[in-house]
Amino acid sequence: MPVTCIRKRLRCHWRARGQARELRTWRERYSILRPLIAPSLCAIKRDQEKHGTSLGLFRPAADTVDFRLEPAEPWPASNSALTDQMDLLDQDLRQLEWVPLEFRYRFRCDDSDCTGHDMALRDWEAGESYRKYLRQYGQQDVEDKLRERSFTRMFAPEDHVVHCFVGNLAKRPRTFMLLGLFYPHRDIVENYQEELFSL
Repeated sequence: MPVTCIRKRLRCHWRARGQARELRTWRERYSILRPLIAPSLCAIKRDQEKHGTSLGLFRPAADTVDFRLEPAEPWPASNSALTDQMDLLDQDLRQLEWVPLEFRYRFRCDDSDCTGHDMALRDWEAGESYRKYLRQYGQQDVEDKLRERSFTRMFAPEDHVVHCFVGNLAKRPRTFMLLGLFYPHRDIVENYQEELFSL
């Protein structure tokens, strides 16, 4: 059952058995993703070794997440050359801009063997937030606004339960990257009950 997200307005669509419908609420999204949640990143990594798992969704251990912004490595010349290429079918594409900051999360899993994880977020939306806040608030305040959006508001214990999407590359199957965050409201997660008739 594939879930497709269109970034412009975060419209998520659920497709199964030839039907498609828009997932408008956090509750609808959580009901689709809940069965896919792994116990931990460590469990996803063990599953990768046994079964070749390449994507996963998990919840970091409560109160273990730390966030920081670090200077990003400049793009290699090969990446810069790729961003300069034009699409023959769509001549109006904006050139990709390098983001000078890396969004990093450090956390532990709910796994007795976990020694901790430190991962950079590879989400397109994080880069767009940087560009937007730079325009709105200027260089002096951009990092504070990013920290507020990417950590303070999202990881507020009383409001949301953050889950992490991770994935790997075929070249490095045992190295997982943080692809995105899913943060439904706490009351949805804690009061969730299986519906008699599923979506």
